[in-house]
Amino acid sequence: MKLLILILLFSVILCSCASAKEDNLKYSGILAASEFTPGENRVPFGLVSMNGDFLENADVTVKIAKLEDQGWKVTEEKKPQWHVIKGITPHKHPDGEVHLHLDFQGIYILKDVYFDSAGVWSLNFSIADGTPTEEAVFRVKETGSAPKVGEAVIPTRNLTISQVDNFNEISSRAVLQDGMHDYSVADALELNEPFVVFFASPQFCITALCGPVTDTLEAAKIALDDRVIFIHIEPWDLTVARNEGKLVKSRAMEQWRLPSEPWTFIVDHQGVITERFEGIVTENEILDSVNRLLDSNTNKTSN
Repeated sequence: MKLLILILLFSVILCSCASAKEDNLKYSGILAASEFTPGENRVPFGLVSMNGDFLENADVTVKIAKLEDQGWKVTEEKKPQWHVIKGITPHKHPDGEVHLHLDFQGIYILKDVYFDSAGVWSLNFSIADGTPTEEAVFRVKETGSAPKVGEAVIPTRNLTISQVDNFNEISSRAVLQDGMHDYSVADALELNEPFVVFFASPQFCITALCGPVTDTLEAAKIALDDRVIFIHIEPWDLTVARNEGKLVKSRAMEQWRLPSEPWTFIVDHQGVITERFEGIVTENEILDSVNRLLDSNTNKTSN
């Protein structure tokens, strides 16, 4: 009898270990954005196991579903694009620890995901080779708080390099200058030219997927041969973050009603937001958006 009990107990332990191992091998979806509203949305995400391993550049199919009274209803099925993120940059938290959050080299992006109503939604991931996954469940809000496409940009008078003694007063980036703090948003509006404004913190990123957004935007600026103004604004009060170890929203971030960071906005020559990106953004996304805007302006001028 004792032998039978020991055998049963050993079997339970083996099953538990196998189950735990299987759970560790599952890849869960981590959303790199949080503000979703009815209509078309851009959905960036990563797939990570409980061990912290990322599933990169996989053949993924995503079923988008909403929770109804009768249960989950699939509304569409899409394949995301995989984008390599260049220049993963270490950053420091208020406690002084320097790390990369989760060690990933790219991001999956679903474009034009249509949510027909507010409520609870999910992404169900299917990998071509059968790798096990777990869905991501999230909420679509009735309305968002961040400035929307089609709205006039907020004429923020953020501090520029000419108004401070040291670059580190306006940027947590470990460089002496980067050419993205020469204008305030209000200054750029007076020029009647397209520009890019983004909120990101190289040193004090707190999102689950921290990417080198500032590096990415600088690369896009260089690729565009400085034809467009780029404006970087820190989302946090740097003095408080450095001296008190707390993350308090900067005046500009409060003004823009941003619920998270990073955010990037493409603005046309009339000061209207033409595209916006929450979370990690790729160089190609920025270049495509800006070049479309520049081409549109050229066509209007020639006509």
